[in-house]
Amino acid sequence: MADFQTNPQRPAYVQIFIRFLSILLFLATIAGMIISIIVFINPNFLPVNQEGLLQLTNSHYGVGFILGGVLLGLTGYGLWRYKNWARTIVLAGLIIFIIYYFMNIILAVSSTIFAGVSIVPVPSILRVVGLGLLYLLEYTAVPILILFGLIKTSQYFDENPRQREFVDKMVRYLLLGTALSSIVIVFLIFLFTMTEAWPAVAEIGLDNMLLGTIWRPGSIIGTSEAQFGLLPMIVGSILATFGAVLIGVPLSLGTAILLAEVAPRSVRAFLRPAIELLAGIPSVVYGLFGMVVLAPLIRNIDVPRNTGFGLLNASIILAVMIIPTITNIAEDAIRAVPREFKEGSLALGGTHWQTIVRVILPAARSGIIAGVILGIGRALGETMAMIMVIGNSIAMPSPLTNNPLTLFLNTARTLTGNIAVEINYAAGNHRSALFFTGVLLFLMILLVNQTARLFMRYKKE
Repeated sequence: MADFQTNPQRPAYVQIFIRFLSILLFLATIAGMIISIIVFINPNFLPVNQEGLLQLTNSHYGVGFILGGVLLGLTGYGLWRYKNWARTIVLAGLIIFIIYYFMNIILAVSSTIFAGVSIVPVPSILRVVGLGLLYLLEYTAVPILILFGLIKTSQYFDENPRQREFVDKMVRYLLLGTALSSIVIVFLIFLFTMTEAWPAVAEIGLDNMLLGTIWRPGSIIGTSEAQFGLLPMIVGSILATFGAVLIGVPLSLGTAILLAEVAPRSVRAFLRPAIELLAGIPSVVYGLFGMVVLAPLIRNIDVPRNTGFGLLNASIILAVMIIPTITNIAEDAIRAVPREFKEGSLALGGTHWQTIVRVILPAARSGIIAGVILGIGRALGETMAMIMVIGNSIAMPSPLTNNPLTLFLNTARTLTGNIAVEINYAAGNHRSALFFTGVLLFLMILLVNQTARLFMRYKKE
């Protein structure tokens, strides 16, 4: 009662609520210590799975109960003293508890609905969902009320400058870890792919795979005289991406300039959703368009052995697919140029077009290059549409006539298409060589990024 009088700034209901939580934590601490003593005295008190993944013993359980009891006791003491760090620990524990039970009930309801051999009737589905909600309310009603109470009473907890600094540092490290996780994930993906590809590198050799012009895996022809030359697929990927960049970048950049600087609002309101819609079309639809529409048109070009399927068809499809990526990023980069640049150029007598070409585009160069890089990565990584329109020839692309441009009328195969077509039945060195194809794709995209970065640095200097 004295404590209630010495803290008149805290309402009585707040003190009762916090004292109640503190006592619960103290009781949980005592229970944990008692269970740990029983576990050490009677090893058969808790069942132990000797074949489990972690292979925990009774000693592990006993130490765990002791550590958990100590943590609960410290947290209860912190709540009793109205320390904000204790409140934060309780909030985090309650949120984890609620999420855990929510996921369990979601999985239980889903397994009941989808695991049967026949379709579950709608009334049964509603009954199962209703029971799941009742179980969720039963298990999480009290934690939710405690969570709500702690949130509403946050202003009554003390937090000194050291604690605030500690929280700031923890948040900073958490955000840093989140940012670094992308690097770790990329590294792990590369490590896994390289590990799977290493048998092919060791047995076949880098020179044979990178410079070989014949791809004839033993798992296809049924002999041990297999050849794993990836050069035709490397050339096919580079040529298809190069053609897509030649066609798509001018279209994308012109569209971005139109949307950002030229078009009236009514045109932008119609054109921008249409461009964004291109990004949502599945790649298989692009492939069907290339097969049904573009291939007959390209076949009308009077060149021997021109089937309509080949690098030109693939380049056009890829160009359309990268337009939304490059256009959106380039438009954002153009709009990010300070308005003073444009006003200064117009004040000096420059026309609108001169201002766009000589002022706005150079100022937005870094963003435009970033968009082009993402577009190239999108083109290099495309698979399904390429399988459908490029012809999938594993021979080295060559001109169909004496005209070098007829090279783009010939069929080819990309690195991604090579993986997708053969990975289902590949084994041994064949499978390992396909993983090495993924390593090549990774390195090609990395090379494109580094080249663009060096180019931007050179322009700044």
